Amino acid sequence: MGAYASLLSLGHILDQLLQHPPRQRAVLDEAQIHSLLENIIFLQEFLEDFSLIRRDEIVALEAKIVISAYAAEDIIESRVVDLILEDSEAGSERSCSILLCQDLQKVIEEFSSMKKDVMKIEKTEGIEIVQQPTKAATAGSLVRVASNSKNTMVGFDEDLINIMETLTGDESNLQILSIVGMGGIGKTTLAKNVFDNPLIEQHFDLRAWVTISQQYSVREILLGLLKDIGALAGGGEEITQKNDDELGLRLHRSLFDRRYFIVMDDMWSIEVWDAIKRFFPDNNNRSRVMVTSRLSNVADNFFSCTPHQLHLLDEDQSWALFCDKLFGQESCPPELEEVGKKIVRNCRGLPLAIVAISGLLAKTSRTVEYWEYVANHTYAELDNGGDGLCFEVHAYGFRNKIKTCTIHDLLRDLCLREAQKEKFLRVNGLDSQSKIIDKLIIQRSSDEKLCRQQVFDPRNFASCTRSLICWDRELESTSIKLPVCFRLLRVLNMNDFYSCKEILQLVNLRYLYFIHSSNPNLLNPLESLSLQWNLQTIIIAGPLCDSVTPTNLPAEIWEMPQLRHLKMEQGDFNLPDPPSINSKNGRRDILVMKNLQTLYTVRNFRCTDEVVHRMPNLKKLGITYYRFTSGFGWDHYEGYNLSNLHNLESLTFCSYENVLRNLCFPQSLKKLTLKNCRVPWEDLTVVGSLPHLEVLYLMQAVKGREWNPVEGEFLELKSLKIVSTDLVEWTADSSHFPRLEKLILGYLEFLKEIPDGIGEIQTLRSISLVFCSDSANSSAEKIQEEQLELGNYDLQVRIF
Repeated sequence: MGAYASLLSLGHILDQLLQHPPRQRAVLDEAQIHSLLENIIFLQEFLEDFSLIRRDEIVALEAKIVISAYAAEDIIESRVVDLILEDSEAGSERSCSILLCQDLQKVIEEFSSMKKDVMKIEKTEGIEIVQQPTKAATAGSLVRVASNSKNTMVGFDEDLINIMETLTGDESNLQILSIVGMGGIGKTTLAKNVFDNPLIEQHFDLRAWVTISQQYSVREILLGLLKDIGALAGGGEEITQKNDDELGLRLHRSLFDRRYFIVMDDMWSIEVWDAIKRFFPDNNNRSRVMVTSRLSNVADNFFSCTPHQLHLLDEDQSWALFCDKLFGQESCPPELEEVGKKIVRNCRGLPLAIVAISGLLAKTSRTVEYWEYVANHTYAELDNGGDGLCFEVHAYGFRNKIKTCTIHDLLRDLCLREAQKEKFLRVNGLDSQSKIIDKLIIQRSSDEKLCRQQVFDPRNFASCTRSLICWDRELESTSIKLPVCFRLLRVLNMNDFYSCKEILQLVNLRYLYFIHSSNPNLLNPLESLSLQWNLQTIIIAGPLCDSVTPTNLPAEIWEMPQLRHLKMEQGDFNLPDPPSINSKNGRRDILVMKNLQTLYTVRNFRCTDEVVHRMPNLKKLGITYYRFTSGFGWDHYEGYNLSNLHNLESLTFCSYENVLRNLCFPQSLKKLTLKNCRVPWEDLTVVGSLPHLEVLYLMQAVKGREWNPVEGEFLELKSLKIVSTDLVEWTADSSHFPRLEKLILGYLEFLKEIPDGIGEIQTLRSISLVFCSDSANSSAEKIQEEQLELGNYDLQVRIF
């Protein structure tokens, strides 16, 4: 998989080049970039077709692909850095442009040579290369038809047959088929085999595949589907400027009167289906949609077909999969069979675990001693009685999205050593003599004696390093010059031991995380921030900053088209008004930051029409309002315009005044955090009427002795946290919060009791109380006792 990953990375670099700022893009030869992309796609498809074949010439070709792809990245990005820095210094850019074109041509020739090698191998293996007579063929796409497919599945033959019968059945109306099973059981692999089956390809006029995942974007889903069915051809910039409804209408028109097959892989919530189902026409011509999900409650919402449940592999199927992945067409050596079956039994029928361990064993010593060591240590403690096996689903965040996960220490060690072997990762403390490295992690050992014995100079690894993560303050005192030693860095995670001027010269950066302890105005000197054309994430961490002196961002922040996340973990910053005139060329600056998703936390945010227009896809926003200056009031900050941020999902709002009467919340809001506002309980009707609100945190935000929620509000609320109020009487029943799952109460010293009706909410899973009154604690315990008597053992009550 190293070869495939290297091609994927190189392809992403080329895609980014095509999004380069206009001035630099004008000196690029886009025909060269497209030519190289075609070769990359060709090689990727070859690697997919031959992933299980371990012939010497294929292994050698994979190694060559890795070396060539990484070398191409180094050459291309180095030339682009030179190009940007020369342009910024008003020097001649022609020489850099010529050198870049010459280097690209050499790379194209090298990849064309590898393409010829691939075609020889394909001919040997009986693969016929067919040029598609469609629009896609003009972009260089190739379809490979294998005479004897190597990508077989183990243990799911019957599942494949049943699903194929459903998809090609006689039901004329649109059918929704779901495949359900635990993580790693093979849902995506099964769906992919169905999608690529020649019978399915012939049966449907149009096919499209889109991966949903937990952090989905309706816009990206629609664009992905349109691209897959070829409905974006010729649209260019006009298509990307359309809103979600316009994109959905285009999809509907493209699918109308056609027999289509859509796969929506890895769906975690039914709400994504609710958001896009209207764009799938029921043509009464046997069109089908197939969904994969690990959540049975999601699959139960599709009523047209019974969910197809995948089960764990039995012992024979597990052994067959293990041998297929590890030995291919060969047999397992007799001396390894007994210990091998012991390893497989520890995987407990989960295909992902079997594939993961067989992939690692394929690249290590095939000795009985080593396999015994793996059998006795690797999987014995992975499960601990749960479903995770390889991983554990560790902390959850907003709307039950996974924030962190854990991996077994031995499996982690195997992964780290394999990554070092592939020259992908270097962690200080692990032995490695390689000076070619992609990611460098520098950390202090807990063993001080070991630390003193280590002789480690990161400059030995710097020339090609793309990621530098440093947690060693002793190293910070060294005189390492970032722009000289790490000029191609994409990821920089560090403490504040480098100057802003040095950071600015790292024009290849995508991700910047730094900790500052003393200077809240650290960003003020960044006058040339626009050089960071590719920067996607800026995170500033540190102790709580002085509330009187926020960090000031430069106006150049509005000239960063790739910026996705701008976040200050403590304190806040001043966001300048968008410049109406481009100071460099005098033209009207109409740059829209389409990629910006996170803006957190802004001091005295002015939500003008211009600001709303500049960040149409903002999802997470943090705002703090302190005392207004220069006599400005709420009207000056145009809080009513928040309602026009149509994609906003999470809003954190801190103010010492009643904000609810001065704001208009967007209907898309799913999480709301209010701090210090001290609004009356009755004003929460503005919040309760939000149709999609799932999470509400009230942190010293409400005042008043009584709360009587209004019937018909908070209908989608799943998590409610109330901290530090003077609430005494709370009246509610199960109809007021019908979908509540989690209730957290903190520092409610006057609250008499939690309403009995809260315990009757069928979805409720936990009640937590922190430093609340004794009577409130007693009422929570009473609710739990009543539910236990009714047979509800799921509700957990925690009192701190």
